[in-house]
Amino acid sequence: MRLPQRTWQASCRLINLASMILTTCLISHGNIEPQTLINIRHELSQPLNIQLSKQRQIQGHITDTSSHQIEVTTSIGAGEAIQIIERSQIVDLNIPGESYKSLALEYMQTNKHEEAYILMDLLFEQRQSLLPLLPPADSHFFVYYARLILDSPEPARAIAVADRLRPQIQNPKALHALNDAILESYYNIELYEKARPLAQEWIKARPPYGDSALGYFVMAADDLRAERYQAAIETALRPIIASSATPVDKLADCYAIAIGAALSLREVDHAITLYRELEERQLAWPLQDRMLQPYHRKLLKQLNQQ
Repeated sequence: MRLPQRTWQASCRLINLASMILTTCLISHGNIEPQTLINIRHELSQPLNIQLSKQRQIQGHITDTSSHQIEVTTSIGAGEAIQIIERSQIVDLNIPGESYKSLALEYMQTNKHEEAYILMDLLFEQRQSLLPLLPPADSHFFVYYARLILDSPEPARAIAVADRLRPQIQNPKALHALNDAILESYYNIELYEKARPLAQEWIKARPPYGDSALGYFVMAADDLRAERYQAAIETALRPIIASSATPVDKLADCYAIAIGAALSLREVDHAITLYRELEERQLAWPLQDRMLQPYHRKLLKQLNQQ
């Protein structure tokens, strides 16, 4: 008897397909040799060693899971067999390629983000259907992967990956990082109607003096886009006023929003004062944000007239 099919299986297949395409596209840009990647993929495709109660063990691939059972496909000669095993019987899972997690983190720590992304992509492809069976630390590890996806050719994939990870996340910091990836992904792919309520929840849950201003930025950007200039400047200034010398993610973006709103309100002196403060804090205008580009040009024009 096979386990019932689940919607997440279809999601896994779609994520796998996108993962393979993106990995292939990125190989030529990273410093991981193609043959090395072939070897890694081969190792990660090997069967798991599943330790069971009563000193039993089997080797195979877990092809389905439910809250009580797993489905394992094992090779027998030229064919294969399917076994249904109660999850309560599982003592341990030995998954090939565990050392590659350390290598991926090493890439992250040395700012080799393309290499880290490629390797985490392969690891997630291998482990995504296993996450309900693994310790929470494995899901926490892939929060880094969700962040890396935001800078990939398809940032929307971060949402699907986050949905797979969320049920397994227990660490509050890891959950915050995952929520940040989802919110930023919605903003990057311009699904603003999805981003705004998440930004509202973000602001309610976190103080303005934390290490990120992401929620304030997304909310203020939405107000600026809707020409609610006073609301935009008030929201953008909250983390600016509360910030200290400690680096804050998205603080430069909040400055840009506040400057854009001030220019729209014809408060040119205020906008220039904020820009000088941005420079004094050695922050850079977010040139990649298309919505803010017209405000940057308008600001430069005002500066040239000084």
